Amino acid sequence: MKLFPPPAVAEDAQQSPLGADALQRIAAAVAAAEAKTSAEIRVVVAREPLIQHPFYSVMYAALAALVLPWILVLLTPMRPMQLLGIQAAMFMVFAGVLMLPSIAQKVIPRLALKAAARSAAVEMFLAHGIPQAKGRSGILIFAASQEHLIEVVADEGVHTPLGHGAWRDICERVADQAKKGSLAEGLIAGVHKAGDLLAGPLPSKPGERNELANHVIIM
Repeated sequence: MKLFPPPAVAEDAQQSPLGADALQRIAAAVAAAEAKTSAEIRVVVAREPLIQHPFYSVMYAALAALVLPWILVLLTPMRPMQLLGIQAAMFMVFAGVLMLPSIAQKVIPRLALKAAARSAAVEMFLAHGIPQAKGRSGILIFAASQEHLIEVVADEGVHTPLGHGAWRDICERVADQAKKGSLAEGLIAGVHKAGDLLAGPLPSKPGERNELANHVIIM
């Protein structure tokens, strides 16, 4: 997994992480990379937040409402009903603020986001039939554009000869370009890196057909 900062400007008017031209260039990069190897490469980009429920906003609001009023209890005598009223009011205020869209995503712990990115990548890996590739030789490059996270999921046919280091290299290649403000260029660089790495243990063979589509999946 690799982190990258958000680009300074959205890449198209619809606030999609990738425009039509970028999608075409990534698909072309996949075709070029697969020309070097018998493995299959898929690219998935998550446009929406991976965690959309308000669990963490509500949790932090509840903790604040539970703990903070006791400071007043230490300073001022207070009846139980008064304390409960203050706690209820504080919970409503904190929950309302923390559930604002601009704030809700910022209170989600980074570990939870990383776990959600990994789970989503594995789900897409399975949902799009990558394990059905011949020789279990498929990989998926997953980018969570809202969370700025990169994941690579590899099947056993390519993971066994290459190992975790190869997937870290791909993630780093994507993140290095994305840090400069272009997720599209990062994904293209990551795809080319994947093709170079996969060509070693799984070189292209004459007459092989493309088992999986090259286009980018937007979720």
